[in-house]
Amino acid sequence: MKIPVSQAFSLLHRCSTAVLASHSQAVPGYPFATVLPFAPGPDHSPWLLMSSLAEHCRNVQADPRVSLLLQAPTDAVLQQARMTLVGELQPQQPDAALQARLLRYCPDFEQYLALGDFSFYRLSLRALRFIGGFGQMGWIQAEAWQAGDLLDLATETSLLPALVPPGKHVAVLGADCYGVDYLVHGQRQRLDFGGAVPPEQLLERTRIALAAGELR
Repeated sequence: MKIPVSQAFSLLHRCSTAVLASHSQAVPGYPFATVLPFAPGPDHSPWLLMSSLAEHCRNVQADPRVSLLLQAPTDAVLQQARMTLVGELQPQQPDAALQARLLRYCPDFEQYLALGDFSFYRLSLRALRFIGGFGQMGWIQAEAWQAGDLLDLATETSLLPALVPPGKHVAVLGADCYGVDYLVHGQRQRLDFGGAVPPEQLLERTRIALAAGELR
């Protein structure tokens, strides 16, 4: 089944944690799974912050091939969308603007960075398996993911103040051509556009969605 990449983007941006499966160095030949917070970059790539002392970090340093399981918080696990991203998790240092975005999504990253032994890692996607529910599943290749419309970081940063809903005590985490991410009552919420919107129409599309009460 062909899965629209917009569905994968939507799920990615609604999640704040992921299960990372790496190749165990302590028990060779076996996968090692752990739960970590992550932040999406402007190209939808997941970014993780890991300590060099952590077991999963040592695994990744020895073999960057990993899987990342994402599912929005729910009690009905098998009835909700989830996906497994497969790729290489490699160290990469974000510039100041990108790091500011990552810290908006994961403010706790700042205190970990102050400890000195934490570094950023970015997932370079090979493919993902998306399951939207019973009978709705399929693979999305990296080419389709990378072909998605992108909003450059400078444009996003300039738009953020105007994306704050009037009369609501919420924080804007980030924006892209497929939606806007908010922090509402401590929980991440996604204002989805249902498809790609040109950058010049993003602000108006957001205002229409907010007026319609799509952000709860």
